[in-house]
Amino acid sequence: MTTEIKNGAQFIKQGNNIRVKPDGLDYNLIPGKVYDLHWDDWKSTYIFSENGELNLPKKVYELKKDVIFKKRVLKYFEDAPTQTTGIMLAGTKGTGKTVLAKVLAKESKLPIIVVGSDYPAKKLNDFFKEFNVPVCVIFDEVEKNWNTNQMLEFLDGIQATAKKLVIMTCNNLNMVSEYMQDRCSRIRYLRKYTPSDNIEIIASVVADSGVRDVAKVTEFIIKNIKLLSIDNIISFINEVKLLEDDETITLEDIIEIMNISTRLVSKEKSDEERIAQTIADVTGKTLEQSLLEVKNTFNGTSSDDTSCTESIGYTPPFDFDNDSDDNEDDEYDEEDE
Repeated sequence: MTTEIKNGAQFIKQGNNIRVKPDGLDYNLIPGKVYDLHWDDWKSTYIFSENGELNLPKKVYELKKDVIFKKRVLKYFEDAPTQTTGIMLAGTKGTGKTVLAKVLAKESKLPIIVVGSDYPAKKLNDFFKEFNVPVCVIFDEVEKNWNTNQMLEFLDGIQATAKKLVIMTCNNLNMVSEYMQDRCSRIRYLRKYTPSDNIEIIASVVADSGVRDVAKVTEFIIKNIKLLSIDNIISFINEVKLLEDDETITLEDIIEIMNISTRLVSKEKSDEERIAQTIADVTGKTLEQSLLEVKNTFNGTSSDDTSCTESIGYTPPFDFDNDSDDNEDDEYDEEDE
């Protein structure tokens, strides 16, 4: 096997696994390349391996505040006197936190280490103190996958470790250690996301999709979709594109059976409305007349001798209004059959 040895490398590569150099072939971390960090419980050691590049959409839609945010973070990290610059991207699911984390990591031009949820928080320092190459480290959904109280030492940098740009995402900031919050030495920058943040980019997303009526679709999305996540927005737009040739299908029809919460009033009909529609179809009466007839019948206030059931040519076999068992005319006489 041919290998390339580089002077001063601090890692070795054995097959697909990369480890901090004890003995073996030299390996240098590559800026912009993604590395996975996992934990092997059986062997009680880490697994560090290459993972190609970050998975990003073809076009990333960025909010103005995110562009400014990135510039500030990267400028500070470049001149930061501390070992660790902590970033927390918090808030509503699906609003772009993970995408911004990836974009920020990519633009840092550092080797990118994605920490797996199986890696113990207590073991982080043991790994990062073994080398001094500046890196970007990503923890996705940090409050769900790690005990954040156990990450404090890693963020404090009490032990000499590599210079780190640490990017964390979370859906619920209340579940993150209170000792991380209001502590700039641990988390220097906090970006909070809300469902309304993406309103700024909706028109651009719709326009880029190629739908025919950009204004109408944009307005419908903003007014009716409760959670304006990128996932919900793009999924709905794709569905509109799929069905827009059918003029009988409305935007309301399209979203009605999608897994998207809306502000639309339910189109489900009541029992009275369904019966009234049947009467109108059979008798030729208007829906309004039929509905009034049904309501009067249900309330026992019918203004004429014709009930709603008689209107459609149906008479029940029993007289529900007669409680007497003595009326022989209403009895069912099997002998007459």
